[in-house]
Amino acid sequence: MRFLKFLPLIAFWSMTAFTLKAGAEVKSYREWKTEKVQVAQNKISSIKAQIDVKRSIRLMAQGMDPNLAQKNSLEAVSSGDMSVEKLERQLRQDTYELEVAKDLSVTDYFVGYLTKVQDKKSAFNEVAGKLSPEEVAELMTAYANSVFGAHASDLPVSATNVGKDAIK
Repeated sequence: MRFLKFLPLIAFWSMTAFTLKAGAEVKSYREWKTEKVQVAQNKISSIKAQIDVKRSIRLMAQGMDPNLAQKNSLEAVSSGDMSVEKLERQLRQDTYELEVAKDLSVTDYFVGYLTKVQDKKSAFNEVAGKLSPEEVAELMTAYANSVFGAHASDLPVSATNVGKDAIK
């Protein structure tokens, strides 16, 4: 059951598991994240439109078919109702994926996008100028956490004082 909880994240990473062609322009963090959010929002809009169409068709059919007017009887449940339920489940899933996309960090960008580029060195050089100071700090914190196995605030003083004032 825990696997189902992480299924959207697995789907996200599998969607980003591609290799960029050499010479292709590398997206900045903001471009990449904006694209992920827009794709998720478009999926939600599409699903909502499909639900609205199916519901309006069902309402029109209820006016013509006396069996569909009996909502409590088992015979009144049509396959259209089932497809609306399926679309509503998909809408909940897509809404969750939108929240995941909104929460994507620079670390996610690095792991899920930049590491898939063939020429990593040139991609890193290109992206280095596009990152804001906050994004660089977040990336450096993630790097420090992976190297030292601790949160940056837990690092020893000697590891954090690397400026020229620290060498006295």
